[in-house]
Amino acid sequence: MSSSISSSEPHPDRRQGRRFVRLFAAALLGTLGLVVGGLALLDATGRLPPPPLSGRWDLDLTLLRWRERPPPPADLLFAGSSVAFYGVDGTVVREGLGGGVRFRNVGLLGAKMHQTRFWLAFLLEREPRVRRVVLMSTYIDFEACPPATARLFDPDEARDLLTRRYPLLYHHLRHLAPLRLLRDALDWPRRLRLGPDTLDTRRLEPWGGQLLTVTRERVPARIVRGIFPEPDPRCYRALGEIARMLEARGIDSVFVLAPMRPGYLAAWDPEGRGLADHMARVRRALAGTGTRVVDLHRELALPEEAFFDAYHLRAPWVRVQTRALVALLREGGPRPPVARRGQASVPARAVALRSPAARLRVRQISR
Repeated sequence: MSSSISSSEPHPDRRQGRRFVRLFAAALLGTLGLVVGGLALLDATGRLPPPPLSGRWDLDLTLLRWRERPPPPADLLFAGSSVAFYGVDGTVVREGLGGGVRFRNVGLLGAKMHQTRFWLAFLLEREPRVRRVVLMSTYIDFEACPPATARLFDPDEARDLLTRRYPLLYHHLRHLAPLRLLRDALDWPRRLRLGPDTLDTRRLEPWGGQLLTVTRERVPARIVRGIFPEPDPRCYRALGEIARMLEARGIDSVFVLAPMRPGYLAAWDPEGRGLADHMARVRRALAGTGTRVVDLHRELALPEEAFFDAYHLRAPWVRVQTRALVALLREGGPRPPVARRGQASVPARAVALRSPAARLRVRQISR
């Protein structure tokens, strides 16, 4: 009888294994509770950054904003790299095109041409009303377009985020990186409070993108930093694919070469051969499509003081650029007069609109 009782009792190793499983499960649940509680605390104190679906603050913040307050359908998109993100003044667009045109700046910081293709393809699934795309780009956007870097985020997860399929906490847990989260949580409120004169600020304008005032005193007298790389042929193929994608959807498109700082080009491409070759390759990539090509770098001929680095404009000069874009959209061509062969280049302080009042405003901006 005693032998039958002893045989029904669990083996000591089994009891120890079960105890370990219970302790492990309790520790796991406790850790998860601490993580969830920590995320909730960060959210309550305003220190929780957006879920890092892409790891790019501008893109992740844009997706979070659209989740919290879905924007109205857009008719017009300003797309491309940071020259679009920093280069469109929505107040000028609204004044020039009227309140009936719904527009959005969807430029991405550091985006290469194949990444812009990915982002636009994702957006156009959700934006059936888009009828115009202004693709703003610069030379550096064609630096490298390897397939491995084209996919900025998981499109399925981004759709789930925007449609609120899962709680926001799910997306934070899916991309949880404790050290990165701690660093961002400590720095996020400071970045939100920063003014418009620093690249560290983390805010979006109502139409998307960001304007950076950057006081005149903080602009270097001359800048040669940066690189002037050999372009990647895959980037030109991506540009052609963008144009054909837009054309297939019946969307009118314009490719805009954004202005670049004269001192930068003088250091890296003094004879202009690299830039001329780039534009020739752009036109070949777009041949056979309906995409127009506009060289705002040549049309506007902006001076050194218009820039805060090699490629990006200070906010007052963004208004000059945006007026040219609006004129392009309204009249089918850029308003600033083109310097013809044998003529002097258009003076920087006489660009933008042709009225005396407009020229006066431009002169005031440049002081």
